[in-house]
Amino acid sequence: MKNQQVSSSSTGFTGKGNSQPHRFQRLLPWLAWGIFTLCFIGIYAYTLDPKLDLNGDNASYIKLAHTLAEGHGYSNVDLEGNYVPASHFPPGYPFLLSVFIRLGMDSLIGFKILNGVFLFLAVSILYFITLKTTRQTCLAFSIAMLSLLSPSLMHFAGIAMSEISYLLATVLSLASLFLYDRQARGKSTNGTDGSPFRFYQSPYFYTAFLFAAASYYIRTIGVSCLFAVWVFFLFRKEWKASLASLGGMVLCLLPWMIRNAVHGIKGRYLGTVMTVNPWRPEEGSISSVGEMIDKMLTNIDDTVIQGFKTLLFPFIDSPGNGFGSILGGLVIVALVIWGIWNTDKLRWAFLGFLLANIGVFALWHGGNGTRYVVPLIPFLFVFFYTGVFYGIRLFFRKKPLKNNRLWPLVSLLMAIPMVRPVQELRQSNQQPYPMAYTNYFALAQAVEKDFPGSIVCCRKPELFGYYSPSSRVTNYRYTLEADSLIADLVKKNVEFVVLDQLGYSSTARYLYPAIQKNPDLFQAVYFMKAPDTYLFRFNREAATQKSGRNPMNLHPAG
Repeated sequence: MKNQQVSSSSTGFTGKGNSQPHRFQRLLPWLAWGIFTLCFIGIYAYTLDPKLDLNGDNASYIKLAHTLAEGHGYSNVDLEGNYVPASHFPPGYPFLLSVFIRLGMDSLIGFKILNGVFLFLAVSILYFITLKTTRQTCLAFSIAMLSLLSPSLMHFAGIAMSEISYLLATVLSLASLFLYDRQARGKSTNGTDGSPFRFYQSPYFYTAFLFAAASYYIRTIGVSCLFAVWVFFLFRKEWKASLASLGGMVLCLLPWMIRNAVHGIKGRYLGTVMTVNPWRPEEGSISSVGEMIDKMLTNIDDTVIQGFKTLLFPFIDSPGNGFGSILGGLVIVALVIWGIWNTDKLRWAFLGFLLANIGVFALWHGGNGTRYVVPLIPFLFVFFYTGVFYGIRLFFRKKPLKNNRLWPLVSLLMAIPMVRPVQELRQSNQQPYPMAYTNYFALAQAVEKDFPGSIVCCRKPELFGYYSPSSRVTNYRYTLEADSLIADLVKKNVEFVVLDQLGYSSTARYLYPAIQKNPDLFQAVYFMKAPDTYLFRFNREAATQKSGRNPMNLHPAG
């Protein structure tokens, strides 16, 4: 990349340039990073929520981590109390937590702080990569600071979820490619022994595909990082390295594939891709190319056209989907791509990484908003503001701006409107649980005390199980046929059923009608007001006898 600034060292993230810059110039990147570090600590502590997040997946991760730490392998406990191979989530993040559990760090706050450390490392590495690719300390500092003011990023950094550890794995993989390129160029220009550079002699070649494989083990969308590593070597025309990296990644993933094949576990992703609405199975599957295209366009609009804009400018309350909003979203995407293009030797890896992510977003089921884009947020800030920087330089190429090093700090003005969403995040985190969840958790604790080891059917089994760890929990069947739902409860030997008001439409759509049609099968054990929340004892014997007088289609559900 052409640049008029002082050149940097040919290897590593830091080091003296060939022209021996002024001492302050050499210390400035570290001074900026130190300010960023202090700001990170303050903002992270300001936004940290000590409570368990209500999404449910974090409780599942913690449960899986404990199972691993206790020596039962990557397993769930079924309704009969047996350990069975788990497959819903990749094993990377639970395994990571299990290591710290075995080291004595077994607390929710500890898991949250661990994610904070991961985020700090990821953004710090991106700061130094941006510094080296642009040679602009103020630009790199501004980008890192603005990343900290992303409420979505800080929210996920404060819950026990896999997004941030996945982010760190992808950053480490792509940083390895950056260092590989620096090493290769340094060898070719500064080598003294006359030997050519060989890819297999570089440790960064191995760390690149190892961290890419780790990202896949943490989140399946890590396939985008695997693709980026392969594309990097492919477009460098290092054919042997591209084949070797591909083979190395396959070898890394092979144990997981073999394990699933041995246990007869089939991937769930193809079925999810073809499902119209996973929360309403009665709507069926996508049956035509037109339906698939419509879904993909909708998902791209939600996650990319509108999603990138929402994540980069979180103070925009309602982006909308009018012409102006779509045009603005397209301009943002164009600047993101322009920023990638100006990352020099990493452009193809970054571009492959972004396009692979967009492809997965398009194929996945809708209704998730920007949740799956969260691990991309630091990358989006780097790409977008780098694109703005080089766009301005291109516009003023005939009349260069004065104070070329300092004017990128103007982007920090964006921090002013970004403060409000961060304040709202803190206010939300300081609030107690909504009463619906308070009642729900109180019922779980009551079941743990009075009916330990029971089989309980409820809408959020992961959360219920967190507060009632001895219970074996399950969800109800999503079906409009009440008889089929009752049959599923009988099949699962359910003892108790929770009727809550957590706000999920499936409760009113499936469970409540089944209870209304069969009141004699549900005896209230506990009742809590404001809002009404019930714990029912399910009468399996009566349900079985009733099926003899009025057949209820008690075949195995599914």
